[in-house]
Amino acid sequence: MANWQELIPSTRAYLMDKVLYQLHHNDDHLEAYKVDADAYLARFNLPADLVRCIKGNDVAKMYLSGVNPYLLRAHCIGMKIPEDVSLAALRSLLTRKEYNNG
Repeated sequence: MANWQELIPSTRAYLMDKVLYQLHHNDDHLEAYKVDADAYLARFNLPADLVRCIKGNDVAKMYLSGVNPYLLRAHCIGMKIPEDVSLAALRSLLTRKEYNNG
């Protein structure tokens, strides 16, 4: 199973990586996000579907959008998404025929 739908990471993947990196690696960014997620995400001029993906903590969609797995893990930890929940989201992708080699 691959998380990128293209041969190289897309612009969308880059944007998601940029947001998650800044959110979890710069002082006060996570707090700013928690205070007003819409205002924080507006800085990045993301497409609406990626904003919904981040705000909804949709781990599976973030993975499929090409997010770096280490940044996705940092996001799950920073947002206090329980490990069993994040792993279940990723495992759910294995049951999709289009992402399964079998």
